[in-house]
Amino acid sequence: MQELNACLTGPVHAARARASERAATLFGASERLIVYGSLAPGRANYHQVAPLGGEWTSGWISGDQVPTGWGADLGYAAVRWRAGGERIPAWLLRSAGLPSAWARLDAFEGPAYQRLLAPFESEAGVVAIGYFYAAAAGA
Repeated sequence: MQELNACLTGPVHAARARASERAATLFGASERLIVYGSLAPGRANYHQVAPLGGEWTSGWISGDQVPTGWGADLGYAAVRWRAGGERIPAWLLRSAGLPSAWARLDAFEGPAYQRLLAPFESEAGVVAIGYFYAAAAGA
């Protein structure tokens, strides 16, 4: 996962595209979004993902919360994924509408966040790999 994330954030567009294709093939990640802040159901920016439809599952991701990015001004710390980190409450959206929405969501999140892969877990035992918006490197 770290290797794919390194490609996703690398400077070469072709490498980023190959990493995205590989994540979609291996994990079905192109149709999975993990949210932990303002995009979550009932929160300030849920309207950005609500039209996508799909199925929501509550659970968590592991990592570290950092008070950075524009979401911190709304009371939502950004997350840096880390295996063995604290359990951060999150929601997994599975939607066939996500592949056509990534460019818009990337623009909405802006440069303070980068779309990376992370494992998601739920109390019911659901484990899935999906994209989430992490604190950008250096933020």
